Amino acid sequence: MSRILLQPHTREALKSGIDTLAAAITPTLGPLTGPVALDDAMRKGSPELLDDGGAIARRVLQLEDRDADVGAMLLRETLWQQRERHGDATATAAVLYQTVFAEGHRFISAGGDAMSLRRHLDTGMKLILRSLQEQVHQILGTEAIEQLALSISGDGDVAAALADIFDVLSPHSPVEVRDGGRDLQHEFFLGSFWESKVPSNIVFEGIVGNRLELINTAWLISDFELNDVQALVALVTDVYEAGYDSLAIVAKSFSEQVVAAQGANGRMEDFTLVYLEPTGLVDEQEAALEDLALLTGGQVLRAIAGHKLEDLDRGSLGKSELAWLDRNRFGIISGGAGDADAIGREITALERRFEITDDERRQDLLGARIGRLRGGSAVIYCGGSSESEMRYRQERVNRAITTLRAALLKGILPGGGTALIRCIKSLQAAHDMSDDFHERAAYKILMTVAQAPCRRLLENAGHEYPGVVINDIVRSGNGYGLALSADGAAEIHQSGIVDSAAALMAAVRNGIGGAALALTVDTIVHRVNPPLAIEPGGLPASAKMGNIELK
Repeated sequence: MSRILLQPHTREALKSGIDTLAAAITPTLGPLTGPVALDDAMRKGSPELLDDGGAIARRVLQLEDRDADVGAMLLRETLWQQRERHGDATATAAVLYQTVFAEGHRFISAGGDAMSLRRHLDTGMKLILRSLQEQVHQILGTEAIEQLALSISGDGDVAAALADIFDVLSPHSPVEVRDGGRDLQHEFFLGSFWESKVPSNIVFEGIVGNRLELINTAWLISDFELNDVQALVALVTDVYEAGYDSLAIVAKSFSEQVVAAQGANGRMEDFTLVYLEPTGLVDEQEAALEDLALLTGGQVLRAIAGHKLEDLDRGSLGKSELAWLDRNRFGIISGGAGDADAIGREITALERRFEITDDERRQDLLGARIGRLRGGSAVIYCGGSSESEMRYRQERVNRAITTLRAALLKGILPGGGTALIRCIKSLQAAHDMSDDFHERAAYKILMTVAQAPCRRLLENAGHEYPGVVINDIVRSGNGYGLALSADGAAEIHQSGIVDSAAALMAAVRNGIGGAALALTVDTIVHRVNPPLAIEPGGLPASAKMGNIELK
């Protein structure tokens, strides 16, 4: 049994939910704002304080008004995607989404067609993105990196640590955030590492701690399902007689008999045998094998190509001088026998593919490979006087890493909504050239939308006349932006008022595109007892369908 909501009530309900959730998030926009307090009836003690729009949206599981809840959940999913992928600009995305929907709702209620408006909003959004791309500048120097990190995190210690890290490492290099001490510290690690699992803990017996060092190691890199004990014994004997101190076998799986043979290897006191199974999806496992082979100078042996353990030639093995292993990952510190020129060519090819792909998951995989082949990683230890303070700081550091990484790769834009305001000129020109009623309406809506983040930021800062400041920005030349400390326009490089280009452009896509789609929703169908989705966009594994159907 279901309850159906039709127009004109549908868009009114969606707008109510969008406005409710946006009202909890947009107060965090800008540097002169405080956190939002979230009170959970199940939480003991004081309310939770948050200044992260994505985290705030995630905490809102359901509104009491089920009709309005649909709109809130649409916005919630958009903001969480923005938060997860880009780490920043969630409040900007919320403002854009709310403004597009409000202006579009007003136009459609006056007789406009939702589908035509959406099509032209998408066209205008692309025009905004092109205009933003023309304003992009690259980050140059450690000082500029630290300035942006400070703008993102609001913490001088975090900004200094990230500037040091990304001055040494590439933007693709892995940076991990861990608990540790009371102060913020960071350290660097040489080499490359891979996520993996160990089929047996035999290798860790008698070891102090959970980390095992491997010296003078031969690497068998394959997608085998190893079950031939006799061929394994022959391989171990051959590697041992060749003068290696250890053998690492990377394979898809190991049979019980092969695992038992690893225990028998304990009799060889001066030789170590380890088994490793790469984790992740199939393409991630394939990438791990390819990169490991490149760095060690080995060959990837594949069952589909007819490779067999018993036919293995020692020349197909990789080599490393110093490596390590724990229960969740393994790495090579130094002495990989891979060809430096071949590794360099592969990095160049991966970077080229990274630049041209629009698939976000593909970009993640390519970025991880580039960082791994370049080598080097860092760990930031976040301290705090309490567990809640430590978690809060870790969240801010992780968010800053994500945003700063994107900014280093994609460049920066003048912040404070200034870059969006500078898109109005292109929108106005397109508006004036069009004689289509819906197209002109879409451009007019987007001109209002382009000013919305700056207006909201000024309101959060207590300005009584935001229009005056916006006019000041419009009259100022390129390279100028809004600096609240200067109470008007100021040179962006001197004031540090910059944003990640990738984050802002994603906010434009998510905010405008998401709201344009929501405007076309005509009917809401409520289930009687819908499953509750804790994670944005997620449902319990047992749920076959979502808790909301949109038609």
